[in-house]
Amino acid sequence: MDKALFQQLNQVYAPLRGRASRLARALAEKGLKAEWGWYANHFVKVDGEYQAEEFPIPVIEVQGLCEIGLNLDECWVEFQLSRKAALSFDWEQLPEGAEVYGVAQYLVDFYTAGMDRAGIAGRIAQSAEQTVNIALPFPSQVEDGTLLAAAENCRRWKNGEKP
Repeated sequence: MDKALFQQLNQVYAPLRGRASRLARALAEKGLKAEWGWYANHFVKVDGEYQAEEFPIPVIEVQGLCEIGLNLDECWVEFQLSRKAALSFDWEQLPEGAEVYGVAQYLVDFYTAGMDRAGIAGRIAQSAEQTVNIALPFPSQVEDGTLLAAAENCRRWKNGEKP
């Protein structure tokens, strides 16, 4: 293997591994079961079009609650709502930058930047989706506490509470 490439990859991946491990421990300290691993094939928008990432990134699964993804240039917290819960959800409580999309048809956006937030429930109602994903993006340098607070908000939202 090319030594320079080896060192470059380690420089990129070592901080991601350390952060995933640290976040999983912090979640466990809050009484949440969390496991993490390396996963590839996430779809991200590049110049407005979805493209697959062939390389793995750490994803923390918080059992029954959400996932926390640690990408190279951003982080995200993602959770799911059933169709019924999504149709009655108060979409105004989501933070700016949130994205809502299908599970079965994950490239279909129900809400993303530039779309009308008030139309989310209607777009879901017109779809065949039985479950929707809600993703909360964050800059890669966001503090761990912000990601942990977002996971806690996911718990409240899934329970029908307002954060």
